[in-house]
Amino acid sequence: NLVNLTRLELGGCKKLVELPDFSKATKLISIDLCNCEKLCQLHPSILSIQTLEGLFLDGCKKLKSVKSNIYLKSLKVLGVQKCSSLEEFSVSSEKLTTSYFSLLRIKSLPHEFYCSTYLVCLVLWDCRELIELPHHIKTLSSLLTLDVSGCCSLRSIPELPPSIQVLLANGCTSLERIFSLKAAFSLNRRQISFENCVKLEEESLNDITEDAHLTILKNVLFSLTGHYPMINYYHYPRMDGRICYPGYKVPEWFGCQTTEASITIELDQPYYQLLGFIFCCVVSQNVPPPSFNKWGTLNIRCEYRHFGDDVKHTFLIIRQIFVPGRRRNSEDHVFIWTYQFPDEDMFREIEMCDDDDSTSNQKMSFRFSVDRPDEYGRVEERKKQVFIKGCGVLPMYASTVVDVIQKLELEFNLQLNPHHHNSITRQSMDALKSKMIRMIKGKSHRLLKK
Repeated sequence: NLVNLTRLELGGCKKLVELPDFSKATKLISIDLCNCEKLCQLHPSILSIQTLEGLFLDGCKKLKSVKSNIYLKSLKVLGVQKCSSLEEFSVSSEKLTTSYFSLLRIKSLPHEFYCSTYLVCLVLWDCRELIELPHHIKTLSSLLTLDVSGCCSLRSIPELPPSIQVLLANGCTSLERIFSLKAAFSLNRRQISFENCVKLEEESLNDITEDAHLTILKNVLFSLTGHYPMINYYHYPRMDGRICYPGYKVPEWFGCQTTEASITIELDQPYYQLLGFIFCCVVSQNVPPPSFNKWGTLNIRCEYRHFGDDVKHTFLIIRQIFVPGRRRNSEDHVFIWTYQFPDEDMFREIEMCDDDDSTSNQKMSFRFSVDRPDEYGRVEERKKQVFIKGCGVLPMYASTVVDVIQKLELEFNLQLNPHHHNSITRQSMDALKSKMIRMIKGKSHRLLKK
């Protein structure tokens, strides 16, 4: 008779076999049963508690059924990962915001599950028998993240809602088709990854490649109009747009590109217009397992220098490999990402070389390589290896941002999503455009400091 119990923390009780009746625990908010490896079933009362907001069942290897006909009014977060014996699943709540699943034997999720208008994050890791997602997933107007990594039987991804910011489908080795990213216009997309999706049809791959340019540039707009104000030219908001897909060449929209691991570019506009860079690398399928650290991450190192400068500067870009249990891709992959100035050093050096208001046509060289870290994550100079089959660098200028805004206004009528999660509004876009125009006209870091 636990009438005042609000939280039940039994995570890691590996010998727990069953639970008692909790029907009188009417104030329960959270139940944690993670890694209760011998738990075979849930008492029906648990899935009828109307105050329950969080239920965590990750690692319950012997659990066979999570099923209830009772509509849960308060459930917001549900975790059902690595439940290798689970055969039945049916839980519904309109308040559900975050769901994590790893259901090896589940072929489809119940229709009711997709009816939550509050669902923000849906993770379906390693649902190896999941063949398809329902078409009405596009009605989930709050959905920001969809991760279907490791769903090796999934053959297609239907149209998603315009609110989507992150789409991860790494290791979906049967995936053939995705919805048209270009046709489903959205200003929200920031990160797209199709690593090891080796069966993607040419039409889908071409669509991903064509949309990558707009997606990356939209991410720049998202960052520049976000909640972090541009106080001065040392504090641009974080730009973390990322795209990954199977491929063997740098997209054509990179004006400066090469089939080697290094490239030299010319900065053809004044330094005070420079916002950052867009990078692209084609990473070889032959990257050996020792190149990945114990967390499964692949480090791409970028070394840069100015022409005539004897000093070599380095910064590290960490690329996450999401495919569980794999340390090697079966095809070459294209990585594209945005990168702001990591610190003020690069910007100061560019500024020092450009001592007047004219364009100085500075040259910069970039060299990319894959690190081979030791067991402590350290990298010796002699262990830096290339494994880069092509690269591209695209400077981001204030004029580039203005061009993107004008392109959106002309071609898409700037259809800003009224969704409350979207930080880009018509007003913020107009304000950004005005700010970029001021940068074009003069050394606006003085204006930004005010």
